[in-house]
Amino acid sequence: MGTSAEQARQAVVATRERMEVGADLLEARLRYDLDPRQRLRRDGVKLAAGLAVVVLVGAVYVVRSRRHRRAEKPADVDWIAEMPKEWRERLQELLAEAADRGDLPSPTGRATKGGRRSLATSLALRAARMAAPVVMSAAAERIGRRQAASAPGSREG
Repeated sequence: MGTSAEQARQAVVATRERMEVGADLLEARLRYDLDPRQRLRRDGVKLAAGLAVVVLVGAVYVVRSRRHRRAEKPADVDWIAEMPKEWRERLQELLAEAADRGDLPSPTGRATKGGRRSLATSLALRAARMAAPVVMSAAAERIGRRQAASAPGSREG
């Protein structure tokens, strides 16, 4: 009887040691999975792709809303043609005098609010165009690795 009790104690001790090792491994795995730096290293491409998509969708939304808003404005109304004839003649005289004196500003070629995109929109679109190939190639590489790892006969781990 002494031997079976001793064997049972040894079995319990061995089981406790295995459980402690398993718990330590589980704790280490959880710490690794929950560590923000490891998560960023592991999922950085996904996060960058998601951010690029959000920026791109936001830029498209802003551009389309501005175009839509611009199309709604009655900016195409020819207000000069609606002026009385005397006013139009006086305006033409004043413009001719100003042109003769050189008082009219020359076009500078700078972007205006009515003619081109804003600086923020231009930068967002440029960043999206620059980031898209990098994000797409990284995503394709990652998908290829996953498919190769999940193919029958390949063991990773």
